[in-house]
Amino acid sequence: MGLSTLRATWPARIRAFIAARLDSRSYLGLHLTIALVVALAAIWSFSALLDAVLDNATLVRLDVAAVNALHARATPSGLAFFNAISNAGSPRAMTILAIGGAIAILMAHRRTVLITWIAAFAGSPIIENVIKRAVHRSRPPYGARYLINHSYSFPSGHSMASFIGIGMLLYVLSVSWHPPRAVRVAVFVLGATFVVLVGFSRVYLGVHYPSDVLGGFAAAAAWMAVCLSAMGVRLHLRGLVAGP
Repeated sequence: MGLSTLRATWPARIRAFIAARLDSRSYLGLHLTIALVVALAAIWSFSALLDAVLDNATLVRLDVAAVNALHARATPSGLAFFNAISNAGSPRAMTILAIGGAIAILMAHRRTVLITWIAAFAGSPIIENVIKRAVHRSRPPYGARYLINHSYSFPSGHSMASFIGIGMLLYVLSVSWHPPRAVRVAVFVLGATFVVLVGFSRVYLGVHYPSDVLGGFAAAAAWMAVCLSAMGVRLHLRGLVAGP
């Protein structure tokens, strides 16, 4: 193919490539594009947070100020409420969700989704512990009574676990459950609200800084996007279209 031919055809080739990446009928189309964009954005966000935490400057001062302000305003009823929220979104609770969901997916005979589900839940604590050991960030001084085992602060394990747990649950529901649109929107809003409350509860209880929570969300979003991307490629190779 000559240079002149390439120049004449490259606009059409670019348009075809973009159209293929936005095709909702293929797992290598819109499904994979969104997952990769989310993964890249989450990785960038996590890297920026990690750099700011290690820099020990502006973000760290804001973290300390936020934790101190919440601690000064915490009430017994608030602590009880957010401790209940924290327990509902804990890694232990999300493990129960993981087991129950795996059984349901297995009974539905969706092997690729099951593998993705297990990988997402199993990979999250591994990533969390690797990062915690690498960063070695100490926890705030206020929440020792809410900690079962000692671990480092960045990132928040509860934030990662709840994001992965609720995120994977919402994803599976989105491709296998088709209630009225208003119900779907309500379920997604409730799920997202719960994850945010779990993250906030960790700061309110004094066991994490805000950047720990944001770092947990970013790391979980990146890992979940990677898992869903791999699932999409696998389903594409099996000749399946996107959808339930």
